[in-house]
Amino acid sequence: NYTPPGFFVRLIASLGKDHKCLVDLKKHLHRNCITLLFGNTSIGKIDEITVSESLKSITVSLGRQVERDDYSFSNAVKEIHSILDDSIEEVKQWFPFITTQLAFVCTEQRCRSFPTHYVVIEPDHVPTSVALCQRNV
Repeated sequence: NYTPPGFFVRLIASLGKDHKCLVDLKKHLHRNCITLLFGNTSIGKIDEITVSESLKSITVSLGRQVERDDYSFSNAVKEIHSILDDSIEEVKQWFPFITTQLAFVCTEQRCRSFPTHYVVIEPDHVPTSVALCQRNV
């Protein structure tokens, strides 16, 4: 697994097409790291997602300031994962043999004092599919 030159730029361009993703020009905007605003801007429900590229994976971090009762961390991660999967499939038209992995850093409020760990996402075909913190699996 590796992320070839040009893959990340095309991925971000594809993400930017989604109506829930907006590139945040005031935050991280580097060759291999970018922050996007994610959510419904019309009602002020916005999270930040930082997407960064390494040699072997695309790392995603959901920057949520407070947990919201109407939209759980798990649901937000699953929705972002779905959008990223669609974007990766679109980018694969230029890189058909790439198998880039996604790694979601856990940023839940209750886990902020723990060392960096990741979120495990169950397959969508599981009826009660959820995104689970590795510490709580």
